[in-house]
Amino acid sequence: MLDYYIYLWKITWPEVLGLIFLIPFVLARLIWKVGKDLKRYRKWGRLLIIPKTGFWLGILSCYLLMFYFAIPDWFISPKEIQGEIQGKFLTDSQVKPYSIQVKAGSDPITLSVDYRTYKTLNLGDEVKIKELPNRLEVYQCEVLP
Repeated sequence: MLDYYIYLWKITWPEVLGLIFLIPFVLARLIWKVGKDLKRYRKWGRLLIIPKTGFWLGILSCYLLMFYFAIPDWFISPKEIQGEIQGKFLTDSQVKPYSIQVKAGSDPITLSVDYRTYKTLNLGDEVKIKELPNRLEVYQCEVLP
């Protein structure tokens, strides 16, 4: 499981760092605003704290939702597939040019791999693969005897 999060960190570190710095900033800003308003207003004027709190929590939730929709693999458990390599092929994509097809169960699954894994695997190899469930990328591959 640690390998999964290390791989995710390597491919998404700018987004994660942005979120790590943004959350304390927004929460500190919220606490500062609420503290300032509690000192300034009395009785009914303190009701202004509710929309201000809602505004800052809304901003924070928007950023968290954007992170969730951009990189949902952080919130999903990794998949483990055991099967036989049915095909290897190059794609037209510049980002993920190497793909393999693994027959696990009844239907084959197409996964993206790196160059080293692509060259090591042969057709008919029995493999145990750990993959990112949303991106369909292999982050760990083991050829079984």
